[in-house]
Amino acid sequence: MKNNVINRFVRLTDRATLSNHLRVIVCCLIIVSVSGLNLTAAEKPRAKRFIYNSDANHMYHYKKPPMSVEDLQGYVDEVVGTGVTTFFASPNWGMLMSYPSEVTEMIGSQLSKKQLAEYKEIGKTKKVSKERAFTNYYGIYNKGLDPFGIMIERAREKKLEIFISFRPNEIHDVQNPESLIVSKFWREHPEWRVGKIGDKINPTFAEIIGGRKDRPVHPIVASWFPGALNFAIPEVRAMKLAELRECCERYPIDGLDLDFQRFPIYFPQEEGPEHVETMTAWMREVRAMTREVGKKRGRPLLLSARVMARPRQNISIGLDPVTWAKEDLIDFIEVSHYLRNDFPLPIKEYRKLMPDHLPIYASIEVEKKNETYYRIAGQLYNEGVDGLMMFNYFTRREGGKEPDFSLFKELSDPTKVKAVSP
Repeated sequence: MKNNVINRFVRLTDRATLSNHLRVIVCCLIIVSVSGLNLTAAEKPRAKRFIYNSDANHMYHYKKPPMSVEDLQGYVDEVVGTGVTTFFASPNWGMLMSYPSEVTEMIGSQLSKKQLAEYKEIGKTKKVSKERAFTNYYGIYNKGLDPFGIMIERAREKKLEIFISFRPNEIHDVQNPESLIVSKFWREHPEWRVGKIGDKINPTFAEIIGGRKDRPVHPIVASWFPGALNFAIPEVRAMKLAELRECCERYPIDGLDLDFQRFPIYFPQEEGPEHVETMTAWMREVRAMTREVGKKRGRPLLLSARVMARPRQNISIGLDPVTWAKEDLIDFIEVSHYLRNDFPLPIKEYRKLMPDHLPIYASIEVEKKNETYYRIAGQLYNEGVDGLMMFNYFTRREGGKEPDFSLFKELSDPTKVKAVSP
Protein backbone atom coordinates (compact mmCIF):
# COMPACT_ATOMS: atom_id res chain seq x y z
CA MET A 1 0.00 0.00 0.00
CA LYS A 2 2.77 2.43 0.94
CA ASN A 3 4.68 1.88 -2.35
CA ASN A 4 1.58 2.30 -4.51
CA VAL A 5 0.69 5.60 -2.86
CA ILE A 6 4.25 6.89 -3.20
CA ASN A 7 4.63 5.82 -6.86
CA ARG A 8 1.36 7.50 -7.82
CA PHE A 9 2.46 10.71 -6.12
CA VAL A 10 5.91 10.63 -7.78
CA ARG A 11 4.33 10.33 -11.25
CA LEU A 12 2.07 13.26 -10.47
CA THR A 13 4.91 15.40 -9.19
CA ASP A 14 6.99 14.62 -12.32
CA ARG A 15 4.19 15.93 -14.49
CA ALA A 16 4.00 19.05 -12.39
CA THR A 17 7.81 19.46 -12.63
CA LEU A 18 8.22 19.83 -8.90
CA SER A 19 11.73 19.90 -7.56
CA ASN A 20 13.39 16.69 -6.45
CA HIS A 21 13.76 18.06 -2.95
CA LEU A 22 10.09 18.80 -2.65
CA ARG A 23 9.15 15.36 -3.93
CA VAL A 24 11.38 13.71 -1.35
CA ILE A 25 9.92 15.74 1.49
CA VAL A 26 6.32 15.02 0.48
CA CYS A 27 7.02 11.31 -0.05
CA CYS A 28 8.49 11.09 3.46
CA LEU A 29 5.39 12.73 4.89
CA ILE A 30 3.19 10.20 3.07
CA ILE A 31 5.24 7.31 4.49
CA VAL A 32 4.83 8.67 8.02
CA SER A 33 1.11 9.23 7.49
CA VAL A 34 0.42 5.78 6.04
CA SER A 35 2.53 4.14 8.74
CA GLY A 36 0.50 5.94 11.39
CA LEU A 37 -2.71 4.63 9.88
CA ASN A 38 -1.33 1.08 10.12
CA LEU A 39 -0.47 1.28 13.83
CA THR A 40 -2.30 -1.31 15.90
CA ALA A 41 -3.96 -0.41 19.19
CA ALA A 42 -1.11 -2.14 21.00
CA GLU A 43 1.48 0.01 19.20
CA LYS A 44 -0.15 3.34 20.00
CA PRO A 45 1.17 5.02 23.15
CA ARG A 46 -1.04 4.64 26.20
CA ALA A 47 -2.47 7.86 27.62
CA LYS A 48 -0.68 9.37 30.62
CA ARG A 49 -2.88 10.79 33.35
CA PHE A 50 -2.52 12.29 36.80
CA ILE A 51 -5.91 11.98 38.45
CA TYR A 52 -7.26 13.91 41.41
CA ASN A 53 -10.22 12.22 43.10
CA SER A 54 -12.69 14.51 44.88
CA ASP A 55 -15.69 13.13 46.73
CA ALA A 56 -17.54 16.37 45.85
CA ASN A 57 -19.00 16.91 49.31
CA HIS A 58 -15.97 17.32 51.58
CA MET A 59 -15.63 21.00 50.69
CA TYR A 60 -18.92 21.92 52.33
CA HIS A 61 -17.62 20.83 55.73
CA TYR A 62 -14.70 23.25 55.98
CA LYS A 63 -15.98 26.71 55.03
CA LYS A 64 -17.75 28.86 57.59
CA PRO A 65 -21.22 29.70 56.21
CA PRO A 66 -22.26 31.31 54.00
CA MET A 67 -20.30 29.62 51.22
CA SER A 68 -20.07 31.41 47.89
CA VAL A 69 -19.89 30.01 44.35
CA GLU A 70 -16.31 31.29 44.21
CA ASP A 71 -15.50 29.33 47.37
CA LEU A 72 -16.88 26.18 45.75
CA GLN A 73 -14.97 26.77 42.52
CA GLY A 74 -11.82 27.15 44.58
CA TYR A 75 -11.87 23.42 45.35
CA VAL A 76 -11.29 22.81 41.65
CA ASP A 77 -8.93 25.74 41.14
CA GLU A 78 -6.57 24.52 43.87
CA VAL A 79 -5.37 21.62 41.68
CA VAL A 80 -5.16 23.55 38.40
CA GLY A 81 -1.57 23.90 37.20
CA THR A 82 -0.26 21.28 39.64
CA GLY A 83 0.19 18.46 37.13
CA VAL A 84 -3.38 17.20 37.47
CA THR A 85 -4.80 16.22 34.06
CA THR A 86 -8.03 14.59 35.18
CA PHE A 87 -10.57 15.58 37.83
CA PHE A 88 -12.72 12.78 39.29
CA ALA A 89 -15.83 14.05 41.09
CA SER A 90 -18.07 11.68 43.02
CA PRO A 91 -21.76 12.64 43.16
CA ASN A 92 -22.42 10.18 46.00
CA TRP A 93 -23.21 11.73 49.37
CA GLY A 94 -23.65 8.36 50.94
CA MET A 95 -26.36 6.62 48.90
CA LEU A 96 -27.94 9.94 47.99
CA MET A 97 -26.86 12.33 45.25
CA SER A 98 -25.27 15.75 45.60
CA TYR A 99 -27.57 17.07 42.87
CA PRO A 100 -31.38 17.16 42.38
CA SER A 101 -31.97 13.60 41.16
CA GLU A 102 -35.14 12.32 39.51
CA VAL A 103 -34.01 8.69 39.90
CA THR A 104 -33.11 8.63 43.58
CA GLU A 105 -32.98 11.23 46.36
CA MET A 106 -30.90 14.37 46.75
CA ILE A 107 -28.96 14.85 49.96
CA GLY A 108 -31.03 16.64 52.59
CA SER A 109 -34.31 16.16 50.72
CA GLN A 110 -35.78 14.42 53.78
CA LEU A 111 -35.31 17.53 55.92
CA SER A 112 -38.10 20.03 56.49
CA LYS A 113 -37.56 23.79 56.22
CA LYS A 114 -37.61 23.92 60.00
CA GLN A 115 -34.90 21.26 60.28
CA LEU A 116 -32.73 23.02 57.68
CA ALA A 117 -33.12 26.25 59.63
CA GLU A 118 -31.99 24.45 62.80
CA TYR A 119 -29.00 23.01 60.92
CA LYS A 120 -28.12 26.51 59.74
CA GLU A 121 -27.92 27.79 63.31
CA ILE A 122 -25.77 24.85 64.42
CA GLY A 123 -23.58 25.09 61.32
CA LYS A 124 -22.54 28.65 62.14
CA THR A 125 -20.36 27.43 65.00
CA LYS A 126 -19.99 23.65 64.62
CA LYS A 127 -16.90 23.02 62.47
CA VAL A 128 -16.46 20.02 60.13
CA SER A 129 -20.01 18.83 60.72
CA LYS A 130 -23.01 17.64 58.71
CA GLU A 131 -24.85 20.76 59.89
CA ARG A 132 -22.19 23.02 58.39
CA ALA A 133 -22.04 20.94 55.20
CA PHE A 134 -25.80 21.04 54.66
CA THR A 135 -25.89 24.77 55.41
CA ASN A 136 -23.23 25.50 52.80
CA TYR A 137 -24.69 23.16 50.20
CA TYR A 138 -28.24 24.46 50.52
CA GLY A 139 -27.03 28.04 50.70
CA ILE A 140 -25.94 27.62 47.08
CA TYR A 141 -28.71 25.24 45.96
CA ASN A 142 -31.49 27.52 47.24
CA LYS A 143 -30.27 30.23 44.87
CA GLY A 144 -31.43 28.02 42.00
CA LEU A 145 -27.96 26.63 41.34
CA ASP A 146 -26.62 23.09 41.04
CA PRO A 147 -23.55 22.90 43.30
CA PHE A 148 -22.27 19.66 41.75
CA GLY A 149 -22.78 21.11 38.27
CA ILE A 150 -20.77 24.17 39.27
CA MET A 151 -17.78 21.93 39.97
CA ILE A 152 -18.17 20.07 36.66
CA GLU A 153 -18.33 23.32 34.70
CA ARG A 154 -15.37 24.80 36.57
CA ALA A 155 -13.22 21.79 35.72
CA ARG A 156 -14.20 22.16 32.06
CA GLU A 157 -13.41 25.90 32.13
CA LYS A 158 -9.96 25.07 33.50
CA LYS A 159 -9.35 22.55 30.67
CA LEU A 160 -9.26 19.53 32.98
CA GLU A 161 -10.51 16.18 31.78
CA ILE A 162 -13.60 15.59 33.93
CA PHE A 163 -15.04 12.25 35.05
CA ILE A 164 -17.91 11.43 37.34
CA SER A 165 -16.57 8.78 39.72
CA PHE A 166 -19.60 6.80 40.85
CA ARG A 167 -19.69 4.48 43.85
CA PRO A 168 -21.93 1.55 42.82
CA ASN A 169 -22.55 0.24 46.33
CA GLU A 170 -22.30 2.96 48.97
CA ILE A 171 -22.78 1.68 52.55
CA HIS A 172 -21.66 4.54 54.77
CA ASP A 173 -23.68 4.66 58.00
CA VAL A 174 -25.98 1.70 57.23
CA GLN A 175 -25.94 0.73 60.89
CA ASN A 176 -28.27 3.70 61.31
CA PRO A 177 -31.32 3.11 59.03
CA GLU A 178 -32.60 6.63 59.70
CA SER A 179 -29.35 8.20 58.56
CA LEU A 180 -29.67 11.14 56.17
CA ILE A 181 -27.25 9.44 53.75
CA VAL A 182 -29.17 6.13 53.52
CA SER A 183 -31.62 5.88 50.62
CA LYS A 184 -35.30 5.02 50.66
CA PHE A 185 -34.58 2.29 48.07
CA TRP A 186 -32.15 0.61 50.48
CA ARG A 187 -34.43 0.94 53.51
CA GLU A 188 -37.46 -0.48 51.71
CA HIS A 189 -35.72 -3.61 50.45
CA PRO A 190 -33.84 -5.46 53.21
CA GLU A 191 -34.38 -8.66 51.18
CA TRP A 192 -32.11 -7.20 48.45
CA ARG A 193 -29.00 -7.07 50.62
CA VAL A 194 -26.02 -9.43 50.64
CA GLY A 195 -26.51 -10.28 54.33
CA LYS A 196 -27.32 -8.73 57.66
CA ILE A 197 -25.55 -5.69 59.10
CA GLY A 198 -23.13 -6.83 61.77
CA ASP A 199 -22.49 -10.26 60.25
CA LYS A 200 -18.83 -11.22 60.40
CA ILE A 201 -16.88 -10.63 57.21
CA ASN A 202 -15.02 -13.60 55.76
CA PRO A 203 -11.23 -13.74 55.13
CA THR A 204 -11.59 -12.52 51.54
CA PHE A 205 -13.10 -9.21 52.60
CA ALA A 206 -10.89 -8.95 55.66
CA GLU A 207 -7.89 -9.11 53.32
CA ILE A 208 -9.32 -6.54 50.92
CA ILE A 209 -10.26 -3.90 53.48
CA GLY A 210 -7.29 -4.88 55.63
CA GLY A 211 -5.87 -2.30 57.92
CA ARG A 212 -2.49 -1.42 59.29
CA LYS A 213 -0.96 -1.01 62.71
CA ASP A 214 -1.34 2.77 62.77
CA ARG A 215 -4.73 2.73 61.03
CA PRO A 216 -6.79 -0.44 61.73
CA VAL A 217 -10.19 -0.92 60.11
CA HIS A 218 -12.87 0.29 62.47
CA PRO A 219 -15.21 -2.55 63.57
CA ILE A 220 -18.26 -0.45 62.67
CA VAL A 221 -16.96 -0.04 59.10
CA ALA A 222 -16.45 -3.80 58.82
CA SER A 223 -20.00 -4.34 60.07
CA TRP A 224 -21.38 -2.27 57.15
CA PHE A 225 -20.31 -4.72 54.44
CA PRO A 226 -23.05 -7.36 54.89
CA GLY A 227 -25.58 -4.53 54.57
CA ALA A 228 -24.63 -3.78 50.96
CA LEU A 229 -27.07 -4.18 48.08
CA ASN A 230 -26.94 -7.49 46.21
CA PHE A 231 -26.14 -7.09 42.49
CA ALA A 232 -27.50 -10.58 41.86
CA ILE A 233 -30.94 -8.93 42.13
CA PRO A 234 -32.06 -7.56 38.70
CA GLU A 235 -33.87 -4.62 40.33
CA VAL A 236 -30.65 -3.53 42.05
CA ARG A 237 -28.68 -3.59 38.80
CA ALA A 238 -31.47 -1.72 37.01
CA MET A 239 -31.55 0.97 39.69
CA LYS A 240 -27.80 1.51 39.54
CA LEU A 241 -27.83 1.67 35.75
CA ALA A 242 -30.58 4.31 35.93
CA GLU A 243 -28.50 6.37 38.36
CA LEU A 244 -25.48 6.12 36.07
CA ARG A 245 -27.51 7.13 33.03
CA GLU A 246 -28.84 10.18 34.84
CA CYS A 247 -25.29 11.30 35.67
CA CYS A 248 -24.11 10.83 32.10
CA GLU A 249 -27.06 12.59 30.51
CA ARG A 250 -27.15 15.44 33.01
CA TYR A 251 -23.53 16.61 32.86
CA PRO A 252 -21.03 17.38 30.03
CA ILE A 253 -18.40 14.97 31.33
CA ASP A 254 -15.56 13.28 29.46
CA GLY A 255 -16.03 9.95 31.18
CA LEU A 256 -17.66 7.82 33.83
CA ASP A 257 -15.60 5.99 36.44
CA LEU A 258 -17.01 3.07 38.42
CA ASP A 259 -15.38 3.06 41.84
CA PHE A 260 -15.69 -0.63 42.74
CA GLN A 261 -13.27 -0.18 45.62
CA ARG A 262 -15.77 2.08 47.42
CA PHE A 263 -17.25 -0.25 48.68
CA PRO A 264 -15.90 -3.59 47.45
CA ILE A 265 -18.87 -5.93 47.98
CA TYR A 266 -21.54 -6.78 45.38
CA PHE A 267 -22.76 -10.28 46.16
CA PRO A 268 -23.20 -12.49 49.24
CA GLN A 269 -19.74 -13.05 50.67
CA GLU A 270 -19.20 -16.63 49.46
CA GLU A 271 -20.89 -16.16 46.07
CA GLY A 272 -18.66 -13.69 44.23
CA PRO A 273 -17.02 -16.14 41.78
CA GLU A 274 -20.34 -17.62 40.66
CA HIS A 275 -21.65 -14.15 39.77
CA VAL A 276 -18.71 -12.96 37.67
CA GLU A 277 -20.76 -13.24 34.48
CA THR A 278 -23.66 -11.39 36.15
CA MET A 279 -21.43 -8.37 36.71
CA THR A 280 -19.82 -8.63 33.28
CA ALA A 281 -23.28 -8.66 31.67
CA TRP A 282 -24.13 -5.53 33.68
CA MET A 283 -20.91 -3.90 32.51
CA ARG A 284 -22.00 -4.57 28.92
CA GLU A 285 -25.20 -2.67 29.70
CA VAL A 286 -23.24 0.22 31.20
CA ARG A 287 -20.94 0.36 28.17
CA ALA A 288 -23.92 0.32 25.81
CA MET A 289 -25.46 3.19 27.76
CA THR A 290 -22.30 5.33 27.69
CA ARG A 291 -21.94 4.73 23.95
CA GLU A 292 -25.56 5.71 23.39
CA VAL A 293 -25.13 8.92 25.39
CA GLY A 294 -21.85 9.65 23.64
CA LYS A 295 -23.42 9.17 20.20
CA LYS A 296 -26.31 11.51 21.02
CA ARG A 297 -24.02 14.29 22.17
CA GLY A 298 -21.52 13.81 19.35
CA ARG A 299 -18.39 12.84 21.27
CA PRO A 300 -17.26 9.68 23.07
CA LEU A 301 -17.91 9.06 26.74
CA LEU A 302 -15.08 7.07 28.30
CA LEU A 303 -15.64 4.35 30.89
CA SER A 304 -13.13 3.35 33.57
CA ALA A 305 -13.06 1.26 36.73
CA ARG A 306 -11.26 1.43 40.07
CA VAL A 307 -10.46 -2.16 41.01
CA MET A 308 -8.87 -4.23 43.76
CA ALA A 309 -5.21 -4.21 44.75
CA ARG A 310 -4.59 -7.82 43.66
CA PRO A 311 -6.04 -9.35 40.46
CA ARG A 312 -7.38 -12.45 42.23
CA GLN A 313 -9.34 -10.28 44.66
CA ASN A 314 -11.51 -9.00 41.82
CA ILE A 315 -12.71 -12.46 40.85
CA SER A 316 -13.27 -13.39 44.48
CA ILE A 317 -15.91 -10.65 44.82
CA GLY A 318 -17.49 -11.08 41.37
CA LEU A 319 -15.51 -8.61 39.23
CA ASP A 320 -13.57 -9.50 36.06
CA PRO A 321 -11.76 -6.41 34.77
CA VAL A 322 -9.53 -8.51 32.50
CA THR A 323 -12.55 -9.71 30.52
CA TRP A 324 -14.00 -6.20 30.55
CA ALA A 325 -10.78 -4.92 28.98
CA LYS A 326 -10.61 -7.71 26.38
CA GLU A 327 -14.25 -7.08 25.41
CA ASP A 328 -13.58 -3.33 25.16
CA LEU A 329 -16.02 -2.58 27.96
CA ILE A 330 -13.60 -0.18 29.69
CA ASP A 331 -11.03 2.35 28.53
CA PHE A 332 -8.69 2.14 31.53
CA ILE A 333 -8.44 0.93 35.13
CA GLU A 334 -7.12 2.32 38.39
CA VAL A 335 -5.58 -0.31 40.66
CA SER A 336 -6.15 0.57 44.29
CA HIS A 337 -5.83 -0.39 47.90
CA TYR A 338 -8.74 0.11 50.28
CA LEU A 339 -7.77 3.27 52.21
CA ARG A 340 -4.15 2.31 52.89
CA ASN A 341 -0.82 1.65 51.15
CA ASP A 342 0.50 -1.34 53.04
CA PHE A 343 2.14 -3.25 50.15
CA PRO A 344 3.33 -2.36 46.64
CA LEU A 345 0.55 -2.60 44.08
CA PRO A 346 1.38 -5.40 41.56
CA ILE A 347 1.22 -3.33 38.39
CA LYS A 348 3.43 -5.74 36.43
CA GLU A 349 1.05 -8.59 37.23
CA TYR A 350 -1.87 -6.52 35.95
CA ARG A 351 0.12 -5.54 32.84
CA LYS A 352 0.62 -9.21 31.91
CA LEU A 353 -3.11 -9.85 32.18
CA MET A 354 -4.42 -6.76 30.38
CA PRO A 355 -4.37 -5.92 26.67
CA ASP A 356 -1.25 -3.94 25.78
CA HIS A 357 -3.24 -0.87 24.73
CA LEU A 358 -5.14 -0.49 28.02
CA PRO A 359 -3.76 2.22 30.34
CA ILE A 360 -3.22 1.13 33.93
CA TYR A 361 -3.16 3.79 36.64
CA ALA A 362 -2.57 3.34 40.35
CA SER A 363 -4.18 5.01 43.33
CA ILE A 364 -2.17 6.33 46.26
CA GLU A 365 -4.32 6.57 49.37
CA VAL A 366 -3.89 9.45 51.78
CA GLU A 367 -0.57 9.62 53.69
CA LYS A 368 0.79 11.96 56.33
CA LYS A 369 4.28 12.56 54.95
CA ASN A 370 5.40 13.77 51.52
CA GLU A 371 8.33 11.36 51.68
CA THR A 372 5.89 8.46 51.74
CA TYR A 373 4.20 9.71 48.57
CA TYR A 374 7.58 9.92 46.82
CA ARG A 375 8.47 6.38 47.85
CA ILE A 376 5.17 4.90 46.71
CA ALA A 377 5.10 6.88 43.46
CA GLY A 378 8.67 5.85 42.64
CA GLN A 379 7.82 2.18 43.10
CA LEU A 380 4.72 2.49 40.91
CA TYR A 381 6.55 4.26 38.09
CA ASN A 382 9.26 1.59 38.21
CA GLU A 383 6.49 -1.00 37.83
CA GLY A 384 5.47 0.71 34.58
CA VAL A 385 2.24 2.40 35.68
CA ASP A 386 0.80 4.87 33.15
CA GLY A 387 -0.12 7.45 35.77
CA LEU A 388 -1.27 8.02 39.33
CA MET A 389 -4.46 8.91 41.15
CA MET A 390 -4.55 10.83 44.42
CA PHE A 391 -7.43 9.50 46.52
CA ASN A 392 -8.79 11.34 49.58
CA TYR A 393 -5.83 13.74 49.51
CA PHE A 394 -8.12 16.53 50.74
CA THR A 395 -8.70 14.70 54.04
CA ARG A 396 -5.51 16.28 55.35
CA ARG A 397 -7.83 19.19 56.13
CA GLU A 398 -9.60 17.13 58.77
CA GLY A 399 -6.65 17.73 61.04
CA GLY A 400 -6.71 21.44 60.33
CA LYS A 401 -3.78 21.31 57.89
CA GLU A 402 -4.06 22.49 54.29
CA PRO A 403 -2.99 19.90 51.67
CA ASP A 404 0.29 20.58 49.89
CA PHE A 405 -0.83 20.58 46.25
CA SER A 406 2.62 21.69 45.06
CA LEU A 407 3.63 18.07 45.71
CA PHE A 408 1.61 17.06 42.65
CA LYS A 409 3.99 18.89 40.32
CA GLU A 410 6.67 16.35 41.16
CA LEU A 411 4.48 13.27 41.67
CA SER A 412 3.02 13.75 38.18
CA ASP A 413 6.50 13.69 36.61
CA PRO A 414 8.23 10.27 36.75
CA THR A 415 11.66 11.82 36.19
CA LYS A 416 11.30 14.10 39.21
CA VAL A 417 9.93 11.30 41.39
CA LYS A 418 12.80 8.98 40.56
CA ALA A 419 15.28 11.73 41.32
CA VAL A 420 14.07 12.16 44.88
CA SER A 421 12.63 8.74 45.80
CA PRO A 422 14.54 6.95 48.58
